[in-house]
Amino acid sequence: MFNRILVPLDGSLLAERAIPHAMRFARIFESNIILLRVLNPISYHENPDAVDPLKWQIRKAEADMYMQGITDRLCKELESNNLPKAEDFEECKPRVEYCILEGKTAENIINFAHSENIDLVVISTHGSSGLSRWNLSSVTQKVINLIYLPILVVRAYNAPVNEKVPVYYHRILLPIDSSRRAECSLSAGIALARGEPVKNAKNDGNSNQTILILAAVIKPPEIPIPEPYPIKIEKLSEQLMQVSRLSVNNYLKEMKERLPVACESLVLENASVSSAIQELADQDEVLDMVVLCAHGYTGRSTWPYGTVARNYLEHGTKTVLVIQDLPRSKVQPSAAELACEKSGGL
Repeated sequence: MFNRILVPLDGSLLAERAIPHAMRFARIFESNIILLRVLNPISYHENPDAVDPLKWQIRKAEADMYMQGITDRLCKELESNNLPKAEDFEECKPRVEYCILEGKTAENIINFAHSENIDLVVISTHGSSGLSRWNLSSVTQKVINLIYLPILVVRAYNAPVNEKVPVYYHRILLPIDSSRRAECSLSAGIALARGEPVKNAKNDGNSNQTILILAAVIKPPEIPIPEPYPIKIEKLSEQLMQVSRLSVNNYLKEMKERLPVACESLVLENASVSSAIQELADQDEVLDMVVLCAHGYTGRSTWPYGTVARNYLEHGTKTVLVIQDLPRSKVQPSAAELACEKSGGL
């Protein structure tokens, strides 16, 4: 499913908080990891002086040493169980590799992901610019908007208690709206709940079973007249809610019975689906991840994400995996993209 995982890094500890999640996914899906560093020269408006060639070469050399060090470390961690002999170390290197590019950061990440057939992008919300009042840094926001690939967004401001302990997903929230389109996130949720293949399994010191939480939100019918409503309309509204509750509960019950992992189900009632999911995720203190499809049954194909996925990406507080159901080839370029292409920009 995720054969090639891309992890953008910028040399900061905040950006590196995406690495443990990429490692967990690599073990579960037996993936290869590609680390990417983009060196962005300071723009003319920020510094009118030309970039010093010597300083630039030093910066490139330092970046190469940094990326090589992380690559070697991750390679050893991924293959430590299978390759006990030191002389076999070279055999594992293809599982983790790195690349250094020059230019605009977000544009290079997006172009690299598409040209290198990346299946999943694992990115931290913040990097070298540090934490801010915004939930997403400008680079992460740009990548999310135009990547049109499955993306795992790691909240950099949620520092782990012990960074030496491997990431483990105890509880995974998977909101679903009963549509076939939203069900495209199920396969990823099931694989994450199952955990690592036996041959690559590593004792994380925690044998707890991962729980997949299926959640559905029922919206009361929208009535385009002022309150108070006539008694007849209120009765019809309540009848519709009763039918909806029964249908959704039956749907989740059938879903739980056929899924090969431990599941819980929950039906919420809220006028806002996004708010209900946000509140549910925040209230569950041991929740590790939210898995969403980019679009549900109401999602428009003209936008990269539907309202629910977009709101959780921008305002959520837990690590979120969004499965993109809309290929880039089916998306009409925006007016800004057309103007940029016409002017010869990236």
